[in-house]
Amino acid sequence: MTGFGRAQGPLGPDWNAEITARAVNHRFLDLTIRVRDSESALEPVLRQVFGRRLARGKVEVTLRLTRSGASGPTIAVDERLLESLLARVADLSRRYPIRGELQARDLLAVPQLFTVESPPDGFGPEAAAAAERLAEQAADAVVEMRETEGDRLAEELRGRVAALEAAVAPLAARRDEIVRAIAATLSERMRTLFADLPLDSGRLEQEAALAAERSDVAEELARLTGHLTQFRELIDREPGPVGKKLEFLSQEILREINTLGSKARDRDLARRVLEMKAETEKIREQVQNVE
Repeated sequence: MTGFGRAQGPLGPDWNAEITARAVNHRFLDLTIRVRDSESALEPVLRQVFGRRLARGKVEVTLRLTRSGASGPTIAVDERLLESLLARVADLSRRYPIRGELQARDLLAVPQLFTVESPPDGFGPEAAAAAERLAEQAADAVVEMRETEGDRLAEELRGRVAALEAAVAPLAARRDEIVRAIAATLSERMRTLFADLPLDSGRLEQEAALAAERSDVAEELARLTGHLTQFRELIDREPGPVGKKLEFLSQEILREINTLGSKARDRDLARRVLEMKAETEKIREQVQNVE
């Protein structure tokens, strides 16, 4: 499920922070924390908060800091290197036809000459605690948006489960009729195929009954009904993340429907099985996005 959250606030007396979080659909939790190298001490704080609050989704969290205090970063200059550089340029200008004057842009092109140094205190426990509070606020916004989307998705899943239950009910009611019809059909076919051979009617009926029993779908219907009931209860009552449980149940539902299809010798049963498989595939696609 998708979600977006943003939180802003002070991070101690010297810093202001903005935390943004974006989440899109993903089967597992793929959490990316984007911070600058100088802010890497705060990355574990953000990772812990969002890892605790979210169970699924591709989540990207970005931290932006701006300095608010008077003490800014220090620009350190390697004066020994600068003196050596100027002396070397002056010497070369005397020996060769080159200009010996250096502009500011020329000095900036020497990466070793300047160093940006942050204040030595860094981010203490107070800053980490403030970052955690802001991360919680951003995570709350993401969760709220995902819950709103989840409510709509749950309503759609309820409708699809109800459609499957409606399809199962007539099959369960006709189970005995289907078994008798299968036995009668098999017996008639054997009589037709072996019309010129003497057949023991008792043995013929026994074999037809055994074949019909192997085609009985009572167990599959019972398990399927149980899975659908559990699926609906998870949607309605289970607190916390249920996406992986629903995904597992949808696989089990499809397994039972496939078994029904392998036993389907009744035309109406075969047609209903195909409709149920199509509905279950839609459920499987949706539950992969559920938290």
